[in-house]
Amino acid sequence: MTKNNGVIEFVCHGGVGGEATVCLELRTKFEGIGGTVITQEGVACAMRSENNPGMKSGHKMFLRHTIIKKLEDYFHRRGDYVFSHIPRPLGSVSRAGGERYEAYIYEWAFGTEGFPWTYPDRDGDRHLVTLDDWGKFVASFRPAGIDMTTDIADADDGNISKNIIHQHPAPMHSGSDLNLLWKRIDFGYQSIERLTFENWKSSCTTREMT
Repeated sequence: MTKNNGVIEFVCHGGVGGEATVCLELRTKFEGIGGTVITQEGVACAMRSENNPGMKSGHKMFLRHTIIKKLEDYFHRRGDYVFSHIPRPLGSVSRAGGERYEAYIYEWAFGTEGFPWTYPDRDGDRHLVTLDDWGKFVASFRPAGIDMTTDIADADDGNISKNIIHQHPAPMHSGSDLNLLWKRIDFGYQSIERLTFENWKSSCTTREMT
């Protein structure tokens, strides 16, 4: 029997941000903190490489993403919302020999980025786009000290969304409604900020009262 050494096949570049560079890969091989896992079925993956790699930052980013995903698993069991909006974390790489390389791997989110947060009506007035599940999603994470509303708009045009991949951005009923088939990506330190303790207490109190 031929030994399965795993497959790592580069597909295309996915984008460059301030913190990291992302590429799309087909993988059956997943390195990680506890060792390497090899699967029979290939998975479309995002390989997120740190632009300024720090000590073990690939593993740290994997753990950061994993905590967020585990929280979402809990929200599903609690019935907060149904469709998963966080891609699965799948592995991480940390290499110190020669030039340091730090990266982590997560499930690729298929779709498009950059829908408008507002739309004009016939009179030219602008109205907020309603993204289905967004309010439930944000409210679920806020008491845990995670603000999902940070870094979700383009730096050059605040009306254009960022870090939200919509799988089918067709309006539900009108120009103001988008369905719930979307994923939130990028959990770097510039994209997900921790709430202050006072804000955390306030958000928990508000949630308990509603």
